[in-house]
Amino acid sequence: MLYRILRAIISFGIRHYYRDIQVVNQQILDKENGPLIIIANHPNTLMDAWMVGFANRRRVHFMAKATFFNSPLKRKLLGALGMIPINRKSDGAVAGVNNKDSFQACYELLEKGEILVVFPEGTSFLERKLREIKTGTARIALEVEKRNQGKLGLKVVPVGLNYISADSYRGKVLVHVGKPIELDDLWKEYEVNQGNAAKLLTERFRVELSRVFVNMEDSAREDLVEQLRKLFVTKYTKRTDVANEMDFMKSVQSRLEEYSLTSPWKVDEIHTETGKVLASMQFLGIKPDFLDRPYRPGLFLRQFVQSWLFIIVTVPLFVIGFIHHVIPYWFIGWIVPKISKDVEYHAPLAILFGLVLYPLNYVGFGLLVHFCFDFTWLETLVYLAALPLFGTFAHFYMRYMSHLNSKQRFGRFARRRSAILQNLKEQREQLKELIFRD
Repeated sequence: MLYRILRAIISFGIRHYYRDIQVVNQQILDKENGPLIIIANHPNTLMDAWMVGFANRRRVHFMAKATFFNSPLKRKLLGALGMIPINRKSDGAVAGVNNKDSFQACYELLEKGEILVVFPEGTSFLERKLREIKTGTARIALEVEKRNQGKLGLKVVPVGLNYISADSYRGKVLVHVGKPIELDDLWKEYEVNQGNAAKLLTERFRVELSRVFVNMEDSAREDLVEQLRKLFVTKYTKRTDVANEMDFMKSVQSRLEEYSLTSPWKVDEIHTETGKVLASMQFLGIKPDFLDRPYRPGLFLRQFVQSWLFIIVTVPLFVIGFIHHVIPYWFIGWIVPKISKDVEYHAPLAILFGLVLYPLNYVGFGLLVHFCFDFTWLETLVYLAALPLFGTFAHFYMRYMSHLNSKQRFGRFARRRSAILQNLKEQREQLKELIFRD
């Protein structure tokens, strides 16, 4: 019961924090009824665990570092949530946590047909890179199969967690579920040579995880692919959902890997040309959107007038939403970087603070209007129910104002410097040909 309640609360927070969450191959998780080990890359700390739980309708159990279980109360609470502690060499042993007991709990869990989630990299960094995969997950899978003489039917499902602006409010997430990995007869090899069997299975894990997320070999390559995504994927290209953006990034990464082997000079040329286009746009103060936005003077003027009318008419709604939400919004934005300098913790901390502070903020305003303005309890409840809608509108209003400001700058630029705009479009098209032409 506690797990279901917390899952519902966290899922609400996730859906509000990220504006686009897609799960590819959801049916794989839905149709698997037997024991599963889910393995996933680990770029975003607690958020990764929440995302895997969000994607699974069945209850999931997590292996987590023992430092989270450093008191009897935490061990009891986290144990009730289905978390299993494991002592890592890098952290040292935590009193009250025994790895043999933890592994035994994993075996028994899988033998009951449950789902175990493991992040085999062991550490979390906000990067598009698959780090070294530890053999512990493979050993758990092979050991439990050996215990049951291969009759358990255990499968390992790779899940790729792909974030765009992972640590930013209203970012995007693609959860890519891969093809289940069957253990075949590796458990027999495990009986003979445990180390070799674990290495073979771990290599399968590495290959299959690499298929379900955008894996960059180094930070320079990641920066280049991210720059190209921003340059080519704009709101006017009709491919701004997270799945299409990831497909684009994968296609660019594939081409760069190909060129690294066949013609390394071309990677350098792509990097140079990308820098030139972006530097020109920065100097001119324009966005990549400008290169895809159509400009028809009559239609543009009409839309511009309509936008300003909308802004003026809805000012009262914005003011209401702003007044009721500015304090927790500002406080979360201020406190989260103070608590942790690691960006991997910013998104989960923001959600946790939001799930506590916004309800408290609403209760405070509810009591204020009830006692100071003589609202009935029914009127107070209606007022409280409307507050999240006002807050959502206030955020939309601010984004819309930014969009309108950008639109105004685009209109001026399109009228006065159309030749420069056309030249930038041609440069970008040449860059696209450089990347994708055979």
